[in-house]
Amino acid sequence: MALMIKMLRKLLPEEISSSAATSYAAGAAKLYMPQYGLMAREIADVAQGVLLDIGTGPGIVPLEIGEILPSLQIVGIDVSPAMIAIAQKNVEDSRLTNVTFRVMNGNALAFADNSLDMVISTDALHHWKRPVMVFDEIYRCLKPGCEAWVYDGFSGASDNDIATYIHGAGGIFLPYWFLRFNLWIHGFAKKEYDTTVTSLVAQTRFKTCVFEQRGVMMRLRLHKEGG
Repeated sequence: MALMIKMLRKLLPEEISSSAATSYAAGAAKLYMPQYGLMAREIADVAQGVLLDIGTGPGIVPLEIGEILPSLQIVGIDVSPAMIAIAQKNVEDSRLTNVTFRVMNGNALAFADNSLDMVISTDALHHWKRPVMVFDEIYRCLKPGCEAWVYDGFSGASDNDIATYIHGAGGIFLPYWFLRFNLWIHGFAKKEYDTTVTSLVAQTRFKTCVFEQRGVMMRLRLHKEGG
């Protein structure tokens, strides 16, 4: 089972196609709104200055944060032009002026050293083909003393966590087995966070991180020393 899961993850593309982007924005993204709302609120509680969202998809999390903190400058990036086109349409519909979207690869961030106050990423880590490069780019661009919060699925979420999540989906038909399997593919087990992900971070300039379960997700908190 574990081998099959790893093989399926490797098949996940880093750049989402146009048809897949449309399908995701119309369906899957809406199913995850309860989790996105949780993440947006806790990010908004600490964010200030300039925030970067890597792997922004249709831009749901930046837009949620932008509504809460209109003074925050937020940039969402994605390697998929199709996703960014959807995100740009969403921000135009929202009329928010503090959120912008750009096509960009996390492997090569077009931001100056020590220029970002916070970096976030939601549901993208398992897609990264060169995660060490992405983490090092995040480190380079973060201001000393600041943090990156990287969220991804947690397949070790309890039955109660999943039941709470499904209830929060507002009555959308979301079978238990579908969400459980999705967390295996679009995320990692506790052992994988403790071994594989920890080993990846150890190869980066961050060296270490802290894992914190957030509902059906795991949050990696990465701190840049200094400041």
